[in-house]
Amino acid sequence: MTLNVANDELLYLSQADVVACDAQVGELETALRHAFLRRAEGGVWSHPKVTISAGGPNIFRGKGAVMDRPGYAAFKWFGYFPGNSNGVPDFMPLIVLNEIETGRPVAIMDGVWISAIRTALISLVAARFMARADAGTIGFLACGAQARSHLDVFAAAFPLTNVVAFSRRLETSEAFAAKAREKGLQARAVSDPRAAIKGCDIVISSIPHGVADNRQLDANWVEPGTFVSSVDLGFGWRRDSLAAFDRTVTDDREQSTAGPNGILNYDGPFAGDISDLVLERIAGRTHRDERNALIFSGAGLADLAAAAFIYEAARAKGIGTRLPR
Repeated sequence: MTLNVANDELLYLSQADVVACDAQVGELETALRHAFLRRAEGGVWSHPKVTISAGGPNIFRGKGAVMDRPGYAAFKWFGYFPGNSNGVPDFMPLIVLNEIETGRPVAIMDGVWISAIRTALISLVAARFMARADAGTIGFLACGAQARSHLDVFAAAFPLTNVVAFSRRLETSEAFAAKAREKGLQARAVSDPRAAIKGCDIVISSIPHGVADNRQLDANWVEPGTFVSSVDLGFGWRRDSLAAFDRTVTDDREQSTAGPNGILNYDGPFAGDISDLVLERIAGRTHRDERNALIFSGAGLADLAAAAFIYEAARAKGIGTRLPR
């Protein structure tokens, strides 16, 4: 059934509601590619992240984007409190979705699942162009939520057979390896980050910015032919080593400021961004031995694409709670 939401109502989607929409990787990848294409064609408008300190390592952050087709705007707001304990997550995002004919807000939804899957999908869209199509081994540097979503997405899209997992705590990487084996993959946990890079066709780094051992990875460890997705904005890597990549792109060139005062732990240059790849303005890979990298800025366009898809799916399936304004 279709859920009819009146103009004076909002649709609220809990985390369980978002998951119940049962969005498939292929469908979301198509939506995300379309959003990057619309950006290249001038149909997307966005704004750099807004960051407000909450004292010490704690911050609040917001980011958003507007797209003409489909006509939605989205803003994601979240606090990042890395010291949380007693089972309280350090990251609890919320997304507000508006339609752009009148600016009317149409939905409020939990952003935890969307944040995880949209990041993995950004990596995937870049990998379609920058990784080798026959990639069989994937390495993970940090084994948290981002690693789990990337494993799900990449296992469905590439002919993976082997997983190598590194985390600060060996028991975390061992648990992650066990999850990979449940998918029918061969997997092993390692205690040396270099071992999660050596021999891998794809490498995903998602090392939290605030940990003591960040900026310790060396891009010179990356072997010829490998694609690296640095979900950690480059902060998992030694800054002076990142020039070792043959080709580096980002998700949003305008927001990916590099250099000492930039938001990324990278001094540049970029060959382009994902919109350039999707529109084929630039090549993703020109020969088998290229070492290529995606270094994220974490732009809000992907949140918008995923949130709009989830909203339309929820309405079509009758999922969610209608709230009065």
